[in-house]
Amino acid sequence: MSLLIRDPILDGRATSIFIEDGLIAALGEDREADRVIEADGLHAFPSLKNGHTHAAMTLFRGYGDDMPLMDWLEQRIWPAELQLTEEDVYHGTRLALLEMIRSGTTYLSDMYWHREGVSRAVHDMGVTAHVSSVFIDHGDPDRAKEHQERVHQRYAERDKYGPRVKMALGPHAIYTVSPGSLEFIADFARRHDLIVHIHLSETEQEVADCVAAHGVRPVKHLGCVGLLGPNLVAAHGIWLDDEEREMLGAAGATIITNPVSNLKLAVGGIFDVDAARRAGIRVGIGTDGAASNNNLNLLEEMKIAALVQKHRAGDPTCLPAAEALALGTSGVAEAYGLGPGTLSVDAPADVILVDLSGASTQPVHDAVSSLIYAAGPECVVTTIAGGEVLMHHRELEIADETEIIENAARAAMDLVARAAGGRT
Repeated sequence: MSLLIRDPILDGRATSIFIEDGLIAALGEDREADRVIEADGLHAFPSLKNGHTHAAMTLFRGYGDDMPLMDWLEQRIWPAELQLTEEDVYHGTRLALLEMIRSGTTYLSDMYWHREGVSRAVHDMGVTAHVSSVFIDHGDPDRAKEHQERVHQRYAERDKYGPRVKMALGPHAIYTVSPGSLEFIADFARRHDLIVHIHLSETEQEVADCVAAHGVRPVKHLGCVGLLGPNLVAAHGIWLDDEEREMLGAAGATIITNPVSNLKLAVGGIFDVDAARRAGIRVGIGTDGAASNNNLNLLEEMKIAALVQKHRAGDPTCLPAAEALALGTSGVAEAYGLGPGTLSVDAPADVILVDLSGASTQPVHDAVSSLIYAAGPECVVTTIAGGEVLMHHRELEIADETEIIENAARAAMDLVARAAGGRT
């Protein structure tokens, strides 16, 4: 299957993009293709990549807002999640993917329950994802054994939904996973070349609790259990000290910053992108779940990332627009082994076409600045993943949008009713 995107604006000039077998085969050449998209006046960018999310938490959007993090988890989210079914997760994930596609995102790294439901939704919606089931044992040997057996089973079934649904390991956090289980995960990931996706140093209390329980700060604890390496992708990383940054950088690890969720949950700090990069840490960006964001809009996330970095540093030149865009494109792509995350020959054909002709984005002195600081999801006209057109002219091509929304809303209301004891 071949696709020609004719004359979009790329790096300031009209440049046709020829796609074949899921890859960008040529730039600037109008070759014959099975399908042609006329893109005169539209701007082409790499599609966006969400480095940390819990997609099916769209079901909890607005459920438990304005609460402290641990109260929110313990009083609202965790009790409701005990009631989740695979079908709930399937419908919640499809809603998340609909929102992502409509705002230009074609990849996610997802950590959540009922991996089968997540995987089905990813397969059906045409995007790519690393899917990691939540691993939480709270130090219980029986739960640890059960989770470890599930890891073996999921590895055996890892190709069930094809190459776009990729396996990762998802230990929730140091404070919910025992050292023995973390050692198991480190060994399994090393033997099978798998990504390990974990929450790290999101709150100051988490750091204090780690020191009290293990005698060391969180990154050193990860080193003790064998998890420090280039396959480690850690979400948040707000409360790192200089020694921890140096350890993560030396290991080749990645931090995924989630500024909107962190601001909403008031975790007490701002992730320092400059310090992380000086230490050699790769940095990407994610939205976290819709229960703590409350959307999955990476355009907004990249803008706020740039703004909070400027505020933190007291420097308006900190994290300029092009670097903010790289957090949601090449930063995540490199972390998860997805290629360069750029529009270049032989790169995966993950493309968005953006209309910057509207009142809120004109005039366009710099297209990247306009995208990061002014554009919203409504500006994304076309979303292409691996050469497949998922949305064109703002119309979804791979599913029924109304059906997705209605099924997710129904699942959410039923789930909350069950969690509240309204019915079994």
